[in-house]
Amino acid sequence: MQTRSLILLLGAVAVVASGACARDDDRSTTRVQVIDSAYAQSWEPMEDTGTVYRIAVVSRLGADTVRNVVPPAPIIVGDSLVIGLLQLSEDSSTPQRQIFTLRLGQHRVETSPLPEDVWPSYQDVLVSPDGRYLAYVGEDTMPANPGTYGIVRDLRTGAIVVKGPGGGGCDCDDDYNHARWFPPDSFEIAVAHRNSNGGWQRLSGKASASRVHVDTLSDEPDWH
Repeated sequence: MQTRSLILLLGAVAVVASGACARDDDRSTTRVQVIDSAYAQSWEPMEDTGTVYRIAVVSRLGADTVRNVVPPAPIIVGDSLVIGLLQLSEDSSTPQRQIFTLRLGQHRVETSPLPEDVWPSYQDVLVSPDGRYLAYVGEDTMPANPGTYGIVRDLRTGAIVVKGPGGGGCDCDDDYNHARWFPPDSFEIAVAHRNSNGGWQRLSGKASASRVHVDTLSDEPDWH
């Protein structure tokens, strides 16, 4: 299983914290810092253990700590929200990823489940820079249309904004799928079609306009 490293998480947090939501040359006054990390039972189906992070969020409204954070790095939305992923487990059950939202100044972390169709091994579950959308690779297990697909949902309502064709997949233990955002809400999702030797199907567009374009990449994207 390919995993996103500690170096990647630290680097991504630094980029988000130093440049998030700049307005008229003013930088965000909110900072996200990794305090420490620990090994824990992993949410990933093919991994026994993984790394969880304890982060500090420092803003003009005070300081907060969020535990059990997992990659990708949290994002800062203006000076009001920090949104990311953490893993939680009930009793001794396998941990599950959840979306966390920290509303700055309220000192309370709210969590909500990922959409039910997230492919279980998919790592790049990404919130848009404006905090409105969620991009990921989903899995369709219905016999009529098996396989994986790129999808963007409204983060608040869960409604589907755009959804690409199905048929993706890989008979392997590695996650070869990728996604990325461009501020404020333009996206690219690359879905591996290794089962059919079809390279990567790229779904790209602008979420707020429900605009989408589909094409094919022959080489795996290097987006990290």
